[in-house]
Amino acid sequence: MESVDYQSVISDKDVRRFPISITTTEVNLTGSWRFSKPVFKEKVSPCSVGCPVNTNIPKYIFYLLKNDMDKAVEVLRRENPFPATCGRVCPHFCQAKCNRKDYDGAVEIKQIEKFVGDYALNVPPKKAKVLSNRSVAVVGGGPAGLSCAYFLAVSGYKVDLFEKENFLGGLLVYGIPEYRLPRSVVKREIENILSVGNIEVHLGSEINRDELEELKSNYDAVFVGVGLSKDREIENIKVDNRGVFSGYGLLKRLNTDLEFRKRFSGERIGVIGAGNVAMDVARTLIRLGNDVEIIYRRTLEEAPSFEDEKNEALEENVKVREKRVVEDLQYDTEGRLLLRLRGVDRVEKGKAMLNEIKEDCVVDKLILATGQARAFDIDEDDKVFLGGDFLHGARTVIEAIASGKQAAFRIMAKFEGRDFSYMDKDDRFFRVERDFDEYKVVPFERINLHYFEKQEPLKIEKLPKEERASNFREVVLKPSLEKILSEAKRCFSCGVCNECKTCWFFCPDMCIGVHDGVEFDYSFCKGCGVCSEECPRGVIDMVEDK
Repeated sequence: MESVDYQSVISDKDVRRFPISITTTEVNLTGSWRFSKPVFKEKVSPCSVGCPVNTNIPKYIFYLLKNDMDKAVEVLRRENPFPATCGRVCPHFCQAKCNRKDYDGAVEIKQIEKFVGDYALNVPPKKAKVLSNRSVAVVGGGPAGLSCAYFLAVSGYKVDLFEKENFLGGLLVYGIPEYRLPRSVVKREIENILSVGNIEVHLGSEINRDELEELKSNYDAVFVGVGLSKDREIENIKVDNRGVFSGYGLLKRLNTDLEFRKRFSGERIGVIGAGNVAMDVARTLIRLGNDVEIIYRRTLEEAPSFEDEKNEALEENVKVREKRVVEDLQYDTEGRLLLRLRGVDRVEKGKAMLNEIKEDCVVDKLILATGQARAFDIDEDDKVFLGGDFLHGARTVIEAIASGKQAAFRIMAKFEGRDFSYMDKDDRFFRVERDFDEYKVVPFERINLHYFEKQEPLKIEKLPKEERASNFREVVLKPSLEKILSEAKRCFSCGVCNECKTCWFFCPDMCIGVHDGVEFDYSFCKGCGVCSEECPRGVIDMVEDK
């Protein structure tokens, strides 16, 4: 490259306009001028508050985008031992809280979690050491019990896990069909949980109320998370397993007994109820070649099942008869059920107000999917801790996981006197690691939208409806890596620094460093506040410099 003689091209007049320091500017400690100063404070994203286990969602997305998948798994699994499962069956309350929803649509956190969770299937957690001589019995090997056992085990406690079935997983195995949650995913996640160590599993061990008293004598603490196993029957309809079946019990048999499935093919079947169990039963029976109709006392819009379950059921030709109840049933000479239906005007305090509409319906089988209750009652005391559906009634998988996690830390708090109050802000925030500087939820107004172009959310692709009726393949298809990364980049990273270096770029005093957070050289910071104003995600606050 040809050299340039700058003296020949710059006149004396030009030179006089340059701000030239005779000595280094480092001696000019401009920081003494300020009245306020910037401080780096990572906060809490609204999506993390919306998540029942309070996962640090922006942080694991940050590591995903840095291509540090092992670190992303570590952050995700720190709060949730079932990321691949929840990436499929969790309704993702987090997305309803996402700040981006007020801009161009919430980030598809569910699909990102599923992607990282599937990677985690082949990344076993670190082996835990035994750090305590306390022993804990966990009764129930479903999501709540496994979650409780996991968090106790990784914290150094020895756990005996009792499960009445000859397999672990509970409703993850027998309550959720494979087109929503493949068995291979559940199996691998349970293997990863057990690989932590400190957990001894006792299968085929049903614990009744009397045996719970014995466990209290033999263990320092007992966690009970056995779910709901007693069916709620309708007053005038009884389960006989001849033509009338329990929805929960039937789903369990259909999901675990391939021979039993053959009894349910090519028939007309009625399903009473419109919750998630009812939808899972109906959609499973459709796949076995049956004509299925849901009978519900309210409208489908009022049904408690997930919206995607409702929509997919309709796509798969499940029929719905709204605002109807079965008033009476009789068997005909061929064993079919003659149903007398009545119309419903409204439902008040759980009771259907009937009208004059009368209809007859003939089915080969009738399924009661009207909910479950506890098989026995027990209260918490100084040794017994409850969790999952057994504690709070039928809810979601992620809420069962959160309940088991919280119980584990309540048990540890009892043993160790540890203060976990910082996890319990507003009675619901409970994160294992205090990875925020201030419990302050970052609002949409704090996001600097100048740094974000509008972009439509990831479009969820599903198995074509005409291909679903004859198989149990996953309905929701896996997006490509390119699409996942594109969606991950939409995350505002509310309250969590993603090292974008916007503050560094705009600092007029060059007193900012960005690495594992933001650092300030207060010797030169004049407190102008440009860094705080420009920060896209609200992690720099201005405070009075006293």
